[in-house]
Amino acid sequence: MKRWWIVPAFLGMALVAGQPVLAQSSNDKDEDEDAPYNYALGVGVGLVEADQTENYFTAALRLRVGRDGDDDQNGRRRDRGIEGYVEPEIGYWESSDDRIEGSDLLLGVNLIGAMPFSRAESFIGVGVGAHFIDSQVLEADPTLDDSETKIGVNAQFGIDLRLSRSLSAFGTGRFDLVQGSAENVQTKVYLGLRARF
Repeated sequence: MKRWWIVPAFLGMALVAGQPVLAQSSNDKDEDEDAPYNYALGVGVGLVEADQTENYFTAALRLRVGRDGDDDQNGRRRDRGIEGYVEPEIGYWESSDDRIEGSDLLLGVNLIGAMPFSRAESFIGVGVGAHFIDSQVLEADPTLDDSETKIGVNAQFGIDLRLSRSLSAFGTGRFDLVQGSAENVQTKVYLGLRARF
């Protein structure tokens, strides 16, 4: 059963939830609000569309790269350019089909470019990872009984809405290409929270 209606519902909830955050004026913000972060841990839950729509769980650690010289003496950004991050991640989903059993465990790394604004930060990224995937799920064939390790690449985009100096809510849309998959693309959409430190 296709559950594509959930994708726009998730995106709509993210936009509605972010309105109070975005509506705050820049005069109300704390001076430290604009300071860059070096690390951020995000956890999310959403949907993946492979052979059918399934629940998706993910966690990722962002590590800031470069640009240390662009901060002023108080640690705030001098300009509002793109921030770069390396992001190790783990993702998991499992088939709920009665006919096809199995799961896909992803261990990967992404390169993220984030564009910070007043109370929001949009981002785009690309990545590569290893998919530890059961053959039934990989090839959509219920007669197979082993698991394989396949390489995958992804492209993603999303937005972070700052809830406080150290916490943000995020929404991500993503496309994964997995080597040898019966389904050409795994489409993922997920929401979560990101702790910054």
